[in-house]
Amino acid sequence: EEEGFTGNLTVDSIGSGAGIDRFCVAGETDIANASRAMKDSENESCAGIGRTVVEFQVGIVALAVVVSSENDFVTDVTLEELALIFSTAEKWSDVRPEWPSEDILRFSPGTDSGTFDYFVEVVMNPAFVKDADADKGKGEEALLTAANIQFSEDDNVLVQGVEGSPYAIGYFGYAYFNENQGNLKALSIDGVAPSEDTAESNEYPLSR
Repeated sequence: EEEGFTGNLTVDSIGSGAGIDRFCVAGETDIANASRAMKDSENESCAGIGRTVVEFQVGIVALAVVVSSENDFVTDVTLEELALIFSTAEKWSDVRPEWPSEDILRFSPGTDSGTFDYFVEVVMNPAFVKDADADKGKGEEALLTAANIQFSEDDNVLVQGVEGSPYAIGYFGYAYFNENQGNLKALSIDGVAPSEDTAESNEYPLSR
């Protein structure tokens, strides 16, 4: 009708994976926003309840890897170093000898987050999955079992955690970093700093 939809809308923020699950398994929702493309298994779940998915891409998102502005030793990391930082390295000096011999304090979105899924796919899997069949899940397992790691679906918790120590590191959407720069700084990845331009050109390695 001309006035548009006049009913009630309910919006829940529960992470991309959980949102798609609600859309494709229970069929409780009409629209699912996600920060990644749907997986084949999710499309199959939708088909299983008689739903044909129509996808609209509304933007490009970049992921910011952040440290406290009090951190005076990290400005740039490689993807390989990032996988190490979020897995088996215990101290910063385990990654580069010139970095401090201090415990790495890690902050990550939770497993229901599309950002978590993306980080596993682009950062962790290349380092830990050498054989697609034999090593399936090893990238995620390396992240989940890292020492001194806190998971939260709430980006505010991640921001506060990283701000709390010069030896902390975390990751979340670049747009959210842009709004909350305060006491945070974003790292360059493989020599490229995150920005709207480098994300759109795909030059920044963590853009999708």
